[in-house]
Amino acid sequence: MPASPLPLGTLALDNDAEAPLYRQLYDALREAILDGRLHPGARLPSSRTLAGDLGVGRNTVLTAYDQLTAEGYLEGQVGTGTRIAAILPDSLLQLDRQARRPEPGRPGRPARNTRGLSERGRALSATRRLAPTYKRGEGRPFLHGLPAIDQFPNLLWSRLLARHARDPRRGNLGYEVGIGLPALREAIAAYAGAARGVVCTADQVIVTVGAQGALDMTARMLLDPGDPVWIEDPGYLGARGALLGAGAELVPVPVDAEGIDVEAGIARHQTPRLIYVTPSHQFPLGATLSLQRRLALLDHARQSGAWVLEDDYDSEYRYQGRPIASLQGLDRAGTVIYMGTFAKTMFPAIRIGYLIVPEHLVDAFGTAIRITGHVPPSTVQAALADFIGEGHYGGHVRRMRALYAERRALLQKALDDELAPWLEAAPGEGGLQLSAFLANGADDAAMARAAAEADIHVSPLSLYRLESGRPGLYMGYASVPEAEIGKAATRLAGVLAKAGCPRRF
Repeated sequence: MPASPLPLGTLALDNDAEAPLYRQLYDALREAILDGRLHPGARLPSSRTLAGDLGVGRNTVLTAYDQLTAEGYLEGQVGTGTRIAAILPDSLLQLDRQARRPEPGRPGRPARNTRGLSERGRALSATRRLAPTYKRGEGRPFLHGLPAIDQFPNLLWSRLLARHARDPRRGNLGYEVGIGLPALREAIAAYAGAARGVVCTADQVIVTVGAQGALDMTARMLLDPGDPVWIEDPGYLGARGALLGAGAELVPVPVDAEGIDVEAGIARHQTPRLIYVTPSHQFPLGATLSLQRRLALLDHARQSGAWVLEDDYDSEYRYQGRPIASLQGLDRAGTVIYMGTFAKTMFPAIRIGYLIVPEHLVDAFGTAIRITGHVPPSTVQAALADFIGEGHYGGHVRRMRALYAERRALLQKALDDELAPWLEAAPGEGGLQLSAFLANGADDAAMARAAAEADIHVSPLSLYRLESGRPGLYMGYASVPEAEIGKAATRLAGVLAKAGCPRRF
């Protein structure tokens, strides 16, 4: 086949090779990115153009592009095409296993394209949230992390935005926003108290630029380089990136059906500076932290002087029984910092999250967030305050809870029927996605790549692990229409069978 015009040397795909064409293209592009022949930010040819240059079908190029995008090597942007990601995921996956400083007397080797950066700058530049890029993948089953955006009341939201955008007398156009509009902070405090059992006043609420902004701010304010941090394993990559960027020493703590194993954490490092947990719905296994472990965690944090960062991930979406009250509501020592976001309950692009911090930290966090300037637009904050205060938010969450419960039940049925020979759902009672375990010894990364070729998005559980563990696939259902779930599950079953996935029985 003809060689491509990309700076890859001579790139030619071989029809007679054992590896499929899309895999040959994926390997060639990935190697070129990691070798530096394709630079961060560089624009790739369109799928149609590259397919013509190589003499292959367009689906071959799309499959390779989609897999590289899902793994964080490429970024798809409407209007600007497909580009090489600014930060490479391999850096994040390896950074925590490498020494953070050169050995005495031995010069350190600077990371690629990081000349002149500080140590923290290099760490930040080597981290990346490895969630899928929604613009390229939207509509693909079983994309995770994405709510049912098509069900959001956009007309109502646009009216609320317009209400504040056309009235400058409301005082939202100056520098007074600070740590959040008072109306939004009051609405968040009232909602968190009523729905999540959080004990706070509006003064303790700090509005941030999404959940990642909350993670970054907490890491900046509470951690020095080298500080030990307990982190769930498997766990959330966004938290891992923020903590590594702050120079933390990650202490992976195993997770089971009761959530993070507190005794295992104590055995691994008795005096952590910070403990990061997702107690309401553990990411990605879905476990709820048991009451016994909640109390043990709070007791150990109090005795050791550790902070606890409670990421109340997917807490609104629990489908059996009443939602579990927050960890913060049980805290009597002022050790818990509570973190929430509207990305999953509304839509990701709103980019508004929040922290609820102990009273004695409010001034310090408030000063820091003003200096960094990481404050969401005031008009959006004002519209959100009305959306919550007028009851629209609560109503939307209730409607989505019923919809997601139905979609989860359909996926669970598919796992019990078509997918049962290969996959077993992990225990869990809520969320927008679920984990399903493969047989021991299965290569979950290979199965995820095979699924991508069939236009199905699943993530391997190994992606979220610092240590080895049971293989499996992470599957979202919230954004998948009911009529498509069963069809997609049947396609996935065919993919697993064709790929030679080991059967559980």
